[in-house]
Amino acid sequence: MKIAIIDDQQEIRYSVAKILQRNQHTPLQFNGEEFELSLMIEEQGVELLIVDVMLGENLTGIDLIKQFKKAGLNLPIILMTAYTTPTNMIEASKIGIKDILQKPFDESQLLELVEKYTHPSSKEKSAKKSIKQGEEEFVGSYETMKEIYKKIGIAANNDLAILIYGETGTGKELIANLIHTNSERSAHPFIAVNCASIPKELFESQLFGHEKGSFTSADKQHIGFAEQTGEGTLFLDEIGELDIELQSKLLRFLETKKFRRVGGTKELHFEGRIISATNANLKEQSQQKSFREDLYFRLSMLTITMPTLKERIQDIPILCEHFIAKANRDLKTTISSISEEAIKKLLQHHWRGNIRELRNTIYSACLNTSDDMIKADDIKEFEDTSSYEKKGIEQFCRDFLEQEGIEKAYELEHMMQKSFLQVSFALCSNITQLSAFLNISRNTLKKQLKEFGIYESEEDK
Repeated sequence: MKIAIIDDQQEIRYSVAKILQRNQHTPLQFNGEEFELSLMIEEQGVELLIVDVMLGENLTGIDLIKQFKKAGLNLPIILMTAYTTPTNMIEASKIGIKDILQKPFDESQLLELVEKYTHPSSKEKSAKKSIKQGEEEFVGSYETMKEIYKKIGIAANNDLAILIYGETGTGKELIANLIHTNSERSAHPFIAVNCASIPKELFESQLFGHEKGSFTSADKQHIGFAEQTGEGTLFLDEIGELDIELQSKLLRFLETKKFRRVGGTKELHFEGRIISATNANLKEQSQQKSFREDLYFRLSMLTITMPTLKERIQDIPILCEHFIAKANRDLKTTISSISEEAIKKLLQHHWRGNIRELRNTIYSACLNTSDDMIKADDIKEFEDTSSYEKKGIEQFCRDFLEQEGIEKAYELEHMMQKSFLQVSFALCSNITQLSAFLNISRNTLKKQLKEFGIYESEEDK
């Protein structure tokens, strides 16, 4: 296979070329500034491009690839980089680049990506990356984030309605902001609205605005979130908590892109885009008739699912490094590291609050420690329950299944879930508060409580 290596560093080009030659490929080396480079590559019969992100002070690999595509040169591309920025990574996704080779890399990592184009079953290797937005970062392994990068690029490149799924604390608003920042709407406002925090009777006024005198306390005109957005992005967080009556009004707004201020007669046109987010299963809610199916389909033209911290537990060490550095900036601390025992303690925690809980835990530990290193004893935000779980709950489950048989596993799960909900509801009978504590939607919690006969609403009586 003929492969073009484009890098302004001669030693890098030479090293990559030697690896490719040893493996029966034909490498061609370029620094990126050659005259009519796209024509040269086409005439040479190149089948694959390996391009470095940084090609000099005034040229990036992304810029060069855009030039190639404009000239009609469409080849598979592997992007090499020693570091990433959100702009580069998301721009790469927007122009269709799927393979990132993180420097420094070894021979096997390079060949695994190259061989994808002759042996498509090869898997991508893992490498650390981060997406940055302002002072916030989405930090983790490339394996964790690669699909999210791709979808952010797709979303930023068009005006599809985006639905972001994820538990509380996984960074849904950050991702929505990244889509906005890397889209053509970035010069316009990003307006975030928490649907769960606005009372039902005020929702229309908040979203669409109201005219002076339209109701008792309307002593002046109010410009709503939709109008404030202009040509920017309107982010509707916790969309699954929106009252069913308001859902029909939101659907009409999304379909017509028109609205009126409360008490007004003038029809206004919405020029922005919509991104929504939820920690609830809207598909399940639509099947249960608690969320409009037509609204669900309208909101979810493209979905992005944020992983929980439990699903990316391998990222905890690098997340800790990131949050320590951030704490040093925000809290004026001088922490240099975290001990292995402290990391081990963090790895054993359940992390119900996900990334946000980990951040708060590290911030607290930075303030608690009397040294420049965070130790296990400095982590006081939660109790280490691993020994209790092992001796208590795990032993109970083992005893039950050994006595009753593994075929009774479903009964055990059902019994434990019911007991857990009974105790939780006894301690907190407020559905809204309890759903927040358990990190599930109100509708899902009510459904579970009803199924176990723990709760009965007035309408069911």
